[in-house]
Amino acid sequence: MAYLKKDDIVLFKGAGTVQSIVTDVRFRRYRGKYTDKKTGEKKMKWKAMPYAICKVFSTNDSGVKVAQEFLIPGYKLRNTFKQGKKVLVLHDKYIAEFEGQYGSEWASKIIEESQKFRNKGEDDAEEK
Repeated sequence: MAYLKKDDIVLFKGAGTVQSIVTDVRFRRYRGKYTDKKTGEKKMKWKAMPYAICKVFSTNDSGVKVAQEFLIPGYKLRNTFKQGKKVLVLHDKYIAEFEGQYGSEWASKIIEESQKFRNKGEDDAEEK
């Protein structure tokens, strides 16, 4: 799993190459099971999965538009180095959850929350 940071570049290939930049990192909480080592019984605990919210800046895939945002689970990305820079690579186009009519409802909700959070940060910076 790659360590996600803002402004990292994400590449993936489908019908063409899509290049995007990480605009935000969000976490989705879920309940996971684990085995207690002392008692041996199964218990539940809260875990968090990182998701990268990315914005497309270059594409030659007809199904993906420039400036479209999408969501990728962090564990699907791999660190690679191209021309001396760290690049995150996704090997399957269909893992990404795009916003709009093709994306699922929860993905669109997380992207909207991220946009509100980013806009709030820009408004606070303008006031100073």
